[in-house]
Amino acid sequence: MNPPLPRPPAPAPRNAPARRPAPGPPPAIDLAVLDRRLNESLDALRDAYSPAPDAGGGWYHELTRPEPGATATAIGLLAFVETARPFEHFDEGLAFLASRQAASADPLGDGGWATRTSLGLPVVEATAWIARFLARARCDLREDAPDLRRAYRWLLRNQNPDGGWGSLLGCPSRVWLTCLALRALTQLNPYDEAVERGVEWLTAGRTASRPAWGPTPTSGPTVTHTAFALVTLAEARPALCTERLLDAYDWLLANLDPEDDHTWIETYDVSPHGTASSPVWRLALWHYGLPLALSALLRDPRGPHGPTVARAFRTLARAEITAPRRTGYPGSGRTSLWKLWWRLEILIDLTRVPLAGTGDVLHWLPDATVVQRAHARDRPLAALLPHRRRLEPVRLVRRHWSAVLLTLIGAGSLTGVASGTWGWRDFWLSVILPMMLAAADESLKRRRTPR
Repeated sequence: MNPPLPRPPAPAPRNAPARRPAPGPPPAIDLAVLDRRLNESLDALRDAYSPAPDAGGGWYHELTRPEPGATATAIGLLAFVETARPFEHFDEGLAFLASRQAASADPLGDGGWATRTSLGLPVVEATAWIARFLARARCDLREDAPDLRRAYRWLLRNQNPDGGWGSLLGCPSRVWLTCLALRALTQLNPYDEAVERGVEWLTAGRTASRPAWGPTPTSGPTVTHTAFALVTLAEARPALCTERLLDAYDWLLANLDPEDDHTWIETYDVSPHGTASSPVWRLALWHYGLPLALSALLRDPRGPHGPTVARAFRTLARAEITAPRRTGYPGSGRTSLWKLWWRLEILIDLTRVPLAGTGDVLHWLPDATVVQRAHARDRPLAALLPHRRRLEPVRLVRRHWSAVLLTLIGAGSLTGVASGTWGWRDFWLSVILPMMLAAADESLKRRRTPR
């Protein structure tokens, strides 16, 4: 398993959008709940595994269907690789992927994988995922594994001249597909020129007024694509820390709703011989934005925004994962491998989050550990801790003036009785009128409509 990604020293704090703290106790990440949800996800994958009719076995992206697909099988196996958990059908899954690798005399078609809707042509949507899995699983030396070198060459040959990737060479470059290819190549050869060109395509056109990403360079930004681009850049160029990159993190933090699962499907047409030619097929990508956004925020060079991360985790951990064959139906979100995978990947990321980054200060207390961020290291620790609201006498008097007035009159009347200036009968007469005024004031307050 690879160690956690290194983080550069945290820069000075920026004017990120202010967020009101959520009511109630401060949000937290319970690692016991995290481990339980992690095991539930892996159990759901084990339950959904199906043998293939010809060789091996695996998963289909709709987990209730028994026919395995290449992309879903690679992602299912990748889940066990990333969690370092054994899987009894790992060899069968590897054999299934090897049987589906394309062999062609055409260099543009040899070594990739097709989806069920790509008319047998290898596409980035499948090849990038499978290549990334094979690299993470270190299967390049296994004789029964797919040929990883051919898959690597397929990705290089199908990169567009502009530096991005479409479904295959000649298709318009898209943000999601470029990120898929870059994440695979980063695992295979992070120093390849194709990676640099892909990073340049991904970061081109970012400005202070347009720091985020959408499905294409000209479309409006989304939380999902911005998060995936940030995750990709953190893997491909861990030391990258520019003004525009920090603007993108700020945009993501400002536009993310930690209580919203943000699930949607991106669809687009693909034509291998140009937009005006046939055949044309339609591909769909299942997007699950919240876990992707959480993965991106964990990679913020300034350190993750703790309250937002904790609230997003609480949303993701709220529902229990159970066997999809028993709890879902085809086409429902509960049976989608993509929803399970993105949720599982952020759980894995959370288990790898380093306690502190470069320049941070750790305060070891008997029953707690406080991490003081690098940009605030010169401030006293007491100034960083939450404080109770100070008593404001003027504001208190304005709010409860009638009670204060009644107390002063009562104290003055008692002083007069004690000194013999007047008797008890005068004391009660002097207090009755203020009491009636105070009661009338409270009654009017309760009748007012709250704003």
